[in-house]
Amino acid sequence: MDTDSNEELRAHWDERYRSGQTPWDTGITPPEVQKFWKEYTSPEDGNLALDIGCGTGLNTLFLARQGLFAIGFDLSGQALKLARKRLSPDAATGQERPRVKAMFVQADVSRLPVGSLDAVYALDIGCLHSLPDDRRPAYAQGVIRALRPGGYYHLYVFDRSKSDGPGARGMDDGEVAALFDGKMEILSEERGVSSTQVSRPSRWFLLRMTEK
Repeated sequence: MDTDSNEELRAHWDERYRSGQTPWDTGITPPEVQKFWKEYTSPEDGNLALDIGCGTGLNTLFLARQGLFAIGFDLSGQALKLARKRLSPDAATGQERPRVKAMFVQADVSRLPVGSLDAVYALDIGCLHSLPDDRRPAYAQGVIRALRPGGYYHLYVFDRSKSDGPGARGMDDGEVAALFDGKMEILSEERGVSSTQVSRPSRWFLLRMTEK
């Protein structure tokens, strides 16, 4: 993805967050994510988790409250301004918010600025499916590099549609398996429909890293 394209995308997402046109920003951590962390053995304090396409940081902070050190990545600087406010004293009361271990990084998620982070968990709620097809393999390699063997990857995507355009291109049947073939195993795949204003077929995937 060239610099000009990135600038256009950044401007697009900044305007969406600035204008409040963010139907995906529900203010609730998805039940699928909450259920996973109720069932998953409590991580060691400070284990690393990634929130890819973190938006305003709601789910990044949810992960931090599980005892993880959570890093949220997003292309939109406007989204990250809103995310960082969640770490600041409450504007209405002036009271400090609960201390959590979290940070936010502005980045193109198809070129995650990470190496072998040994992360135990990565979350993507609707980011991978928004990328152009030719950037998805690089994104997948970034996730693979970041996770430790046995680490989990939680992914929410729309199914592909002929009407897809920038921002919600969707994914083909079998595409997730192909992108992570040989590196991750799919533990579960749940089909459903999105809960946004325009409902459409969607899926939740839970994958786990094999040995690198």
